[in-house]
Amino acid sequence: MTLIGLLTYLLFISIVNCYDPQTALTSVWLSGAAYCGKDMYYNMNLGGPAQGFKTHIALYNYKSDLQGYTGVLTDKKQIYVVFRGSSSARNWLEDFEIKQVPYNSNNECLDCKVHNGFYKSSLTVKDDVLLSIHGLKKKYPNYEIIVTGHSYGAACAQLIGMELVANGFQDVFVYNFGQPRVGNKIFANYVETKLADKLWRFTHNKDVVPHLPTREPIKYLHSCREIFETEDGYLRLCSDYVGEDPKCADQYALKETNTADHLIYLRHNMTCEASIISKIQRSILERLLT
Repeated sequence: MTLIGLLTYLLFISIVNCYDPQTALTSVWLSGAAYCGKDMYYNMNLGGPAQGFKTHIALYNYKSDLQGYTGVLTDKKQIYVVFRGSSSARNWLEDFEIKQVPYNSNNECLDCKVHNGFYKSSLTVKDDVLLSIHGLKKKYPNYEIIVTGHSYGAACAQLIGMELVANGFQDVFVYNFGQPRVGNKIFANYVETKLADKLWRFTHNKDVVPHLPTREPIKYLHSCREIFETEDGYLRLCSDYVGEDPKCADQYALKETNTADHLIYLRHNMTCEASIISKIQRSILERLLT
């Protein structure tokens, strides 16, 4: 291979193996908007890169209180599945069910084990997600599918991303923020075979949640690939073969972490209020456009 050919190949690989910054920004706004709650999902006026988003269906399970929504951004040709982070006592009960249970992967990964609470939560909305995505893909066959969430919602997003792939969808990407660990090492490796170069797990400085559940006594491990956001907002692309990169979030011991860094990602507050356009803002925009 010539030098020019090698450089071209390396450039191609770097592009293929890299996340899309605009999709990351859109995903973080939509993940913040998930905190608006199921009663607002159909009437949200989203701002920033999520402006123009149209909700298709609201996702909800009473027992776990898992909430989220699906929808489209036609200008970006993207279909989204979005999950809310922990916001209620029922959510926290699911978070604390840390025992591992077998992962049903059509007998492809018999030793895969996953977090019982996260897995149960994701399965309660799986059928609704599949029904919605099948319908949206018929209408928008060339749109890619982005699954996203923050915290507890990020864990469910990873699992639902895997379910979409298992049901034949090829163009599935996962953009997660402050995701806790989901399963054992075998499961983490299995995820990488199914979502290779399509799973982007953002961590922020000393955010405590990516350090949970702890690796001991139950064996938990993250999948690749992590995007580490430093204290000053610099984004570092972490290892593509080590899920727990010691130069990224794993550089901090659990006792060094905090909850404050969990509440902000890509300099965006993970709240409903930060992601929607208020009535006053909407009025100003309407006046400027007329």
